[in-house]
Amino acid sequence: MAKLLIIGQIPPPIGGVTEHVRRLTQNLRRTGFPFDFCDPGKASLASILFKIATHRTIHIHFSNPGTQALFAAFCRLTFKKLIITYHGRWGRYGALVNWVVKLSAYLAHVPIVQERASLLQAFNCNARARQISTYIPDADILPLPARLQAAIASRRNDYQATFCTNAWNVTFDKNGQETYGISEMIARFADYPEYQLLVSDPSCNYRLYIEKHTRHIPNNLLFISQLHDFKSILLLSDAFIRNTTTDGGSLSIHEARELGIPVLASAAVERPPFCSVFQDFSKADLKEKLEEARRLITLPGTTYDAVGELIKLYQEIA
Repeated sequence: MAKLLIIGQIPPPIGGVTEHVRRLTQNLRRTGFPFDFCDPGKASLASILFKIATHRTIHIHFSNPGTQALFAAFCRLTFKKLIITYHGRWGRYGALVNWVVKLSAYLAHVPIVQERASLLQAFNCNARARQISTYIPDADILPLPARLQAAIASRRNDYQATFCTNAWNVTFDKNGQETYGISEMIARFADYPEYQLLVSDPSCNYRLYIEKHTRHIPNNLLFISQLHDFKSILLLSDAFIRNTTTDGGSLSIHEARELGIPVLASAAVERPPFCSVFQDFSKADLKEKLEEARRLITLPGTTYDAVGELIKLYQEIA
């Protein structure tokens, strides 16, 4: 029987979870670590069940709490060692769904979370809980289409600073607020005509949502509504804004750090020390926050080997 099976989707669609799975599997192959992979979006049910039956350890990357709990129960009944990576902050759902998350962590062999507050909750469910970042560096940067590159470069000349943000899709939190806060950002940038905002919108859904629900879209806003490498957008920006109501490890924040791009981030979760943190973006002084973010991004950082930590875990429970 084989040892490790990783189950999760890889892009497309583009998103933090799918990108993490892509980078994890690529890095494991580069190191020569033995594993099998299954993309539930591309494999048949029979194929998935066969792979599960023929592996001892299974590592899943599902965002749906109900699916996580069902899978955890199945693995417990079939004596499989299950690792679940929770890509978002614990406690972001309503009471019932939060209970389902805790149930899956209790049934799993090892639950993995992204930040300290979630780890404390996870420990109450499972003493084997770990905090392992989902951020895995990727040096490859795909260039933007020439016409788009030229258009953004030209627009930069019309503004004192260019900010960027991203949203893989239009989503809402348990309180009905936009998870990525794009509408709030558009309203705030209307007060700063000297700055522009680039919105990475690979699903094209956010542009349609904004056009339907926003009366006035300022000229200093540009949607990039096509598939692209967000790192290329970061390289054309003076700062990155993460205005989320909830979050996990945030791949984009760490990508900005790797490229030396200042970061402004909401206080929804504990943020890295290189971020300029705001409580309410609608009241944030963008000039002041940009200056603070530029100072903080120059602070020395620490390196973290997420793939190495996962390999250690795989070896421990093999």
